Amino acid sequence: MSGDVSASGDRSVAAGGGIGSVYTGDRVTTLPPEALRPVVCPPGLVNVPRKAAHFVGRTVELDALESAEEPVVVCGLGGVGKSSLAARWALRQAPHRNPVWWITAESRADVDAGLAALAVAMQPALVDVLPQEALRERALQWLAAHDGWLLVLDNVTDPADVEALLARTGRGRVVVTSRTTDAWYGIGRVLALPVLPAPEAVELFTRVATHTGPRDTTGAEELCETLGQLPLAVEIAAAYCGRTATPPLPYLAELGRSGGPGSAEEAVARTLRVTLDRLAASDPYPGGLLRLLAWFAPDRIPGTLLPPVPGTREALGELAAHSMVTLHEDGSVSVHRLVQAVARRPDPGDPHRDPRLIGQARRAAEAVLSQAAPFDTREPAHWDAWRVLVPHVEAYLRHSEPAEDGKALLGTLVAVGGYLGFNGLPEAAVGVYERAVVGAERLLGPGDPFTLAMRGAVAECLAALGHPEEAVERMAELVRSMTEALGADHRDTLLIRAALAQSCVQAGLVGEAMRLQTKVVKDMDRVLGARSMEVLVAYVALAGMYEAAGLSREAVVVCAYATAELRTHFGEEHLEALNARINLAGLCARAGETGRAAAGYRDLLPVCVRVLGERHPHTLLVADALAELTH
Repeated sequence: MSGDVSASGDRSVAAGGGIGSVYTGDRVTTLPPEALRPVVCPPGLVNVPRKAAHFVGRTVELDALESAEEPVVVCGLGGVGKSSLAARWALRQAPHRNPVWWITAESRADVDAGLAALAVAMQPALVDVLPQEALRERALQWLAAHDGWLLVLDNVTDPADVEALLARTGRGRVVVTSRTTDAWYGIGRVLALPVLPAPEAVELFTRVATHTGPRDTTGAEELCETLGQLPLAVEIAAAYCGRTATPPLPYLAELGRSGGPGSAEEAVARTLRVTLDRLAASDPYPGGLLRLLAWFAPDRIPGTLLPPVPGTREALGELAAHSMVTLHEDGSVSVHRLVQAVARRPDPGDPHRDPRLIGQARRAAEAVLSQAAPFDTREPAHWDAWRVLVPHVEAYLRHSEPAEDGKALLGTLVAVGGYLGFNGLPEAAVGVYERAVVGAERLLGPGDPFTLAMRGAVAECLAALGHPEEAVERMAELVRSMTEALGADHRDTLLIRAALAQSCVQAGLVGEAMRLQTKVVKDMDRVLGARSMEVLVAYVALAGMYEAAGLSREAVVVCAYATAELRTHFGEEHLEALNARINLAGLCARAGETGRAAAGYRDLLPVCVRVLGERHPHTLLVADALAELTH
């Protein structure tokens, strides 16, 4: 396709048979031997953010968590300390439970990513081997079969996102935090978390403000009351007072007393403004950096999303010293989600939240995401980087409006959709591709090849989600649109016609698929040339359709022709030639030509080792298939 767009052929994931493989449609990944052993959780596996170093009070709530047997849902205002309470109790459980695992669960995709990360932590050999859907399933199966573990699902926005997980994991302990107070009936026990009582709010202020030395805390009670005794706002104010040796009463004068404490967001907004006013007097960069970080997921923002410019680490240090961010040893940064919400919300009356500055930060976040996205979404070596990056892309998409998307984001959306689809997550991928369609139609036009290609990607995702008929309908409409916009003989039109044929296979319309593919191969031959890559790859796909129709011998003949031509014209080491040879050997094996299949795999093995390496999935597949045929 134009614009380097390629549709991904998304499939769901299913476990393979005796040679330990995972199939995702066109792709087969062979598991390393260590990954085929039973999952054993290593001792002392703890993944809990160390939140609220100055934790105070909450003894009643901690006791309630200790005594509960069913899942507990900690509910309350943003900034009231739900996550801090859950983290404090989870760390107390670490000596007695294994694993103790924390998942940021703002969306179903976040939950899936957190479960996948748990599977990798228990079996590191899987990190660059299994797609995310298979990793998630491994973690769920382990949790269902064991007890003695603790799972924290932080900041759940929709109970439906975790309901299925809770139904499968009834043998351990689960703690959920959420601002949502309803819709939890029958799912878990609700524990409402109020703001701090006045004495504990003052204790929190005093601990933070005097952390670096003695300070005048006269007026702390009045200040905490003005801030609604909200822990997050109290801590930010106390950090400022401690950092600048400002007593509470002068701070109150800076804060302003009008309007009372207001909402939780208003309390945090007032404290942030005082702090950013002070920082901006000497350097405006920390404020700009906070506005940038506001567009990402709150936890573990990786170093790849931080501006690679002088002063970034110093600015982060200032923000951390004022309790606005948390720095981690791995170089990542966490920001409280309520701080992010305030920093993203334009306010013409606040110089730090001027709409123009907010817009600049959003565009900077878009550019940073584009630069950080790995180029090849199908390369297993990049999957770990994608697992880290995807939650931040999804957070950006939740917080921004499609009408504001720039061209730089379109390529990122293609890459993210490709990663999600290729890793068995078509439901998440379709949303990303639909966002790309909206942006492409506005920026490039509805008839642009890129726009049409994104519509094709949406259709393929629908097929993978179990809607093949709708996928065929959309793909057929897309063929008509591309024919009208580009012409019947345009390369992109021909490729979309081939994609329509593949959609027909998924819909069970094998005869129609063969008819369409036969015609498109003929037209490709006429327009692009009989020896073009597109024609020969289309022949390989046609061979698969013949096999689906029960025409195994015809499938072998067609695939053998395409394979020979690919090897002759593009070389033994070209990836498409290797793929065709692997397909041909498989077709031969399934057609009963085991000798020919074994010879094909035997010839392939040294080429795969030389070109791809000994541990590449294609190499492992060929080695295992050869072993099965020769033993």
